[in-house]
Amino acid sequence: MLRKKLWVGVMFLLVFLPTTLLAQGMMHGKWWHDKSIRQDLELTDAEMRVLDEKYTESRRKMIDLKNDVEKQRFELDLLLGVQDMDKQKIMERYESLEQARRKLARERFEMFMAIREIIGAERFQELKQKHRDRGRKGFPGDKSYRQGGRYSD
Repeated sequence: MLRKKLWVGVMFLLVFLPTTLLAQGMMHGKWWHDKSIRQDLELTDAEMRVLDEKYTESRRKMIDLKNDVEKQRFELDLLLGVQDMDKQKIMERYESLEQARRKLARERFEMFMAIREIIGAERFQELKQKHRDRGRKGFPGDKSYRQGGRYSD
């Protein structure tokens, strides 16, 4: 019985942890509409339009792909919850979940590459640095950090 609970716990971590970690990787939403980013990267109106179009196209695909990941996750949870566990069926469902995740990750990466193509390599590097800098806010040494750990903004 303990072994079965341990197996379910391990499977739970394998199912939910990768998605959480992947979501922390990039800026979300229409970051190019942020006035400071737009100015710093000197984005043109034409580039903004293309980014909006690519975002809409990619977002539609990702909604469907996320739905598939959730469906596969749900089906795996159902299999993990039954009294008489069928390891073969669970592993097949797990593989289906991983395939759905790979498709979602690929779409995210394709959007990532489209952004690089639209804004060019140099500005793409600037964007990556801005993203890294935003992740450091609130730590000593950051300009927005004050005594007591409060922001000066």
